[in-house]
Amino acid sequence: MKVLMSSSYGFCGGVRAAVRKALEAAARANGLRLPCYVSGSLVHSSAVSAMLSEAGIKQIDGPDDNPPGVVVIRTHGIGDGLRKAFMDNGFIIEDATCPVLLRNAELLRSSSNPILIGDSRHSEIIGLAGCRDVPVIGCADDLCRLSPGIDYEAVIQTTLSAVALESILAEAGRVGISIRCLNSICQASADRREALVQLALEADAIAVVGDSASANSRELAELAKRLGKPSFLISSPESVPSELLEYDTIGLTAGASAPDELIAAVKRRIENNDR
Repeated sequence: MKVLMSSSYGFCGGVRAAVRKALEAAARANGLRLPCYVSGSLVHSSAVSAMLSEAGIKQIDGPDDNPPGVVVIRTHGIGDGLRKAFMDNGFIIEDATCPVLLRNAELLRSSSNPILIGDSRHSEIIGLAGCRDVPVIGCADDLCRLSPGIDYEAVIQTTLSAVALESILAEAGRVGISIRCLNSICQASADRREALVQLALEADAIAVVGDSASANSRELAELAKRLGKPSFLISSPESVPSELLEYDTIGLTAGASAPDELIAAVKRRIENNDR
């Protein structure tokens, strides 16, 4: 059995910086004798959540019923109202929001006729929707919420499936709805997808290290299937399926929230189970 690593995988710069900020915030809170929190999940990774918990960081949804302390804002960001609530209740904010998402929030605030394109349940879209109340378009069917004759400006979920985005924009053009995209899918996500396309040329099957809650991890697994390769989304070394080990050449990649240590552990498990 041979394991081929993708040329682009794992933590993006924003996630790596966020994890570092969270651990620094825990040290700062400890020095001030204050509790340390993270607002929601820092990233969509149970491995990262476990690491932060071990560092003494408690996950909370808001300031209510929690003593003031240091609160780390998740990489996907939060709405303006929740940010203000933390400040009004005496919390010290450490902002780990991805810089790309901070810029997108400003684009949303300054747009004339803004909309959001993405999954309304995803924390990135929830955070952006908390900056301005606008229509959220999750699929082509949602375009019925918009009106022809208006020039809409769209902020796109940075981890949205390229296929989903193309479907929405194509249908908008067909029904005469004008949408101008103010941003694009995250470059790091695009790089991982392009690298996967190349990896699939050499691999018999694709293993994607990441949580099912991670949109970009799921998209990598789905992309592998569209490329005609068996694909497996793996959240831990223990969840490596025996079926994967039947293939001679396995391509290994990982979503943006998968830690280096987890990727290495999954790779070892695959190699050690070589038939």
